[in-house]
Amino acid sequence: MPEDIDLPAVIAHAQQGKPDAVEVLYTAYADPIRRYCYARLGDIEAAHDCVQEIFLKVWKAITSFVYRDELSFTAWLYTIANHVVVSDLRRRRKLVQLPLDLEIDLTSGHDLARTITDHLALWNAIRQLTPEQQQVITLRYFLGLSFFEIAKIIKRREGAVKALQHRALNRLHVLLSGDRRDPPADNQPTVMSL
Repeated sequence: MPEDIDLPAVIAHAQQGKPDAVEVLYTAYADPIRRYCYARLGDIEAAHDCVQEIFLKVWKAITSFVYRDELSFTAWLYTIANHVVVSDLRRRRKLVQLPLDLEIDLTSGHDLARTITDHLALWNAIRQLTPEQQQVITLRYFLGLSFFEIAKIIKRREGAVKALQHRALNRLHVLLSGDRRDPPADNQPTVMSL
């Protein structure tokens, strides 16, 4: 992620109880963590609250963290973020509504109502995936992480991450197409009956 900080040194200072070090971590990682929370929750205020809670947990738990490389820290950070997001979703126990403040290009000539409807349909479809599939889709498509990075974060093998993504995308296709049947297997042709 950030290239302009000496991550091992900053983590070591944070482990020594220096608040400035946690501020450096916050400055470097808060934006991608906020995007992750927003993508999972659909509520910018809740995302801001979660980021605060995540970095409070980082501050409390940093002494037990063992630095191996940047990816180990990122995986640890997103694991904390996932726990906070899941806790928030459990607390709210209600259907998450997609806010209408999406970044929509109004000059492109697209029908605004159709764009909003498409976003809402996608958001509702993603909410019907398993929590693990939601996490993979969010990390892959909203944050652009690699399969390797996602595997570290969710503590699964890359092949399992690819399979989760594949099943999630197939499920999204079914949900968004309105076709309630299971999609055909990858290597089987679709047979249409007359």
